[in-house]
Amino acid sequence: MSELSHPDKLLYLACALFAAVALWLVTGAWNPAMDYRLGYVPPAEIHPRVQFSVPDPLATAKAQRDAENESMSVYINDPTRLDNMRTELQTTIARLQSAKQFDAEVERLWNEFFPIADDNVAPLDPKEREAQFTQLKALLGRDGMLNAFQQRIEAAMKPYASRGILAPDQLEQKQGQAASIIVVSAGPNPNQQIISQNDVLKAQVLEKIRRSLQLELEELVKDEDIKFFVRAVDFWVEKNLPGTLTMDKAATAKEREKAVAAVEPVMHIYSTKDAVVIAGKPLNDIDIDLLHAEHAAYCQQRSFFSKTIYSLAILGMYYALGTLCAIYLVFKCPTILRDLNEYLLFLVPVCATVALGYWFDDRWQAEIIPTMLLAMTISIVYRQEFALLVTACVSLAIVLTTGSGLIAFVTITATCSAATLSMNRIRSRNKLIFVGLWAGVVAFCTKYGVSIVSGQPVTMSLLQSAAWQGGFAIGAGFVMTGLLPFIEKAYGVLTDISLLELGDAADPLLQKLAQRAPGTYNHSITVASIAESAAESIGANGLLVRVGAYFHDIGKMMKPEYFVENQNASDNRHDGLNPAISTLVIIAHVKDGADLARQHRLPRAIIDFIEQHHGTTLVEYFYRVASAKVEANPDEREVDETIYRYPGPKPQTKEAAVLMICDAVESACRTLVEPTSARISALVEELSMKRLLDGQFDECGLTLRELRQIQSSVTKSLTAVYHGRVKYPSSQPA
Repeated sequence: MSELSHPDKLLYLACALFAAVALWLVTGAWNPAMDYRLGYVPPAEIHPRVQFSVPDPLATAKAQRDAENESMSVYINDPTRLDNMRTELQTTIARLQSAKQFDAEVERLWNEFFPIADDNVAPLDPKEREAQFTQLKALLGRDGMLNAFQQRIEAAMKPYASRGILAPDQLEQKQGQAASIIVVSAGPNPNQQIISQNDVLKAQVLEKIRRSLQLELEELVKDEDIKFFVRAVDFWVEKNLPGTLTMDKAATAKEREKAVAAVEPVMHIYSTKDAVVIAGKPLNDIDIDLLHAEHAAYCQQRSFFSKTIYSLAILGMYYALGTLCAIYLVFKCPTILRDLNEYLLFLVPVCATVALGYWFDDRWQAEIIPTMLLAMTISIVYRQEFALLVTACVSLAIVLTTGSGLIAFVTITATCSAATLSMNRIRSRNKLIFVGLWAGVVAFCTKYGVSIVSGQPVTMSLLQSAAWQGGFAIGAGFVMTGLLPFIEKAYGVLTDISLLELGDAADPLLQKLAQRAPGTYNHSITVASIAESAAESIGANGLLVRVGAYFHDIGKMMKPEYFVENQNASDNRHDGLNPAISTLVIIAHVKDGADLARQHRLPRAIIDFIEQHHGTTLVEYFYRVASAKVEANPDEREVDETIYRYPGPKPQTKEAAVLMICDAVESACRTLVEPTSARISALVEELSMKRLLDGQFDECGLTLRELRQIQSSVTKSLTAVYHGRVKYPSSQPA
């Protein structure tokens, strides 16, 4: 429980508090989640908990069509057309009045005022036309009469110049007779007015002009028979009256768009007695939208007190699940709680998985993807049993925040468990794909089976939903294959794939070691073979030990001639050195090796082997030489044992302990004159027990039983390496 008293525990707790609050905000955990999903078959009708309303698209579309039909059309008014007609009429009358005689040209102009044939009025003969012309000429010949006539014509038509005249060919069929229109005057300063369509229809305007002309002319010439003249002018105006209004199609279209946009959505109201969804039918998109609207209305009417209580419950659930994981970390993975970066590398992905699960469930019901990725990541970085625990906690958090229910919880948990238990060794890229395939089968079967057990009918929709879950799990396997290198780099872990790539003999650092220190290189290869078998005998990672053994002595290439495996029989650089200096040179290969490894960006796990393979052991040979000098010369200063010990640290893992034993034993075996099995066994026993009694295995968790298994494996391997050979008879001279 010492981890709970860590000096930075308040910072760790603050991070956990912030994570819980962030999840509470992201998942909207102050309101309960909606319990229904696409494809779910409700066993009974679903009635709303509160009254709510949703837009009625059909009624809204009808209202928009009505608004479009009732929108006003826009017309451009050109009053010059009416002015031109009035001018032409006045000009024609003036020409008739100024004519000297009733010649052919005058007769043509005068005939424009009379119909060619009329069923109601018999046509006049030329003499009668001429007599009427004479009468008109006498009438207009009076002093000021022509000007007065022109003014009366202008007064009768002036009101219709500003409002306009709508010809039948410009009338829209959709418009009703009582509709209004927007009239915009043409010109540099247009003005806009809304006018009833009846007031500008050509037929209606013509009748009004007729009445105005009749009144104006009768008032002009009182008590005289001028009916023929009024009838003549009326006929000419009817024949020549123009339409002055032209539809502006672009402006009319904008008016219709504005009318449609102004229509408020028509709402359909559901009371608590109405059935939102019928029973026995899979929920489709329309049903889900209705249920979402009902759920939103229910959440909106919840009180602040209810939201507070629910929020506290969700936060309490987050902290309960977090505490469960923290207890495991304290007893099983305390290193995570010793370093804030390690802690955040665990906390952030867990929180991100809950948030992504909430988001994926709301859109595609694909919360299995982030959860499975988290399970595989924790299996690789930490332990499988821890991955099972975290997956169960995360799945529960996702299910409670999304409302997806027991079926989803069982499906996610079973799928992630299948993936986790298959993640024991990753020796090829295809492994993660096969893990995804296996998890996909589990996801499909679990989803299908649990749904049937929970009362869902066997339908094509259920089969499709189960197939989607299986597909999501398979997809997670492919995604994890691409993410694996990034996970290894972020967490500093090594999978078997990376180890196999790292242990390639063509590695530049190993090539340099082979060239500069061939004896050390051969020693490393032999130690790697022995250590791999020994590690596997106790269930440790043999491949990791083998690769670590390749690099454990790379520091010796800096001064290879000072190490016995690289020296000639007659050349020993230590002969002229003080034992303390020689010890410094020997010990320096650990630091030099770690520095080289960092320069070449070797993983942390390999650097640990370099630093820990000697632990804090004694450089025994030079320590004895120094002690012998003290015994021979009492004036010499007493030997300080700490000077002759490696700086450490001691082995922190079982793999590092295995490498320590194998490294020491393999070197010592080379000194045996006759390396028989018994001698090798005694040597292995002596060196391993010496390190045990020296406390070198105190921090790696190695048990005595495992130590015995390592001794047995190392003995067998060394016996095989240094086995006796048949002595061949020497060849006789010819």
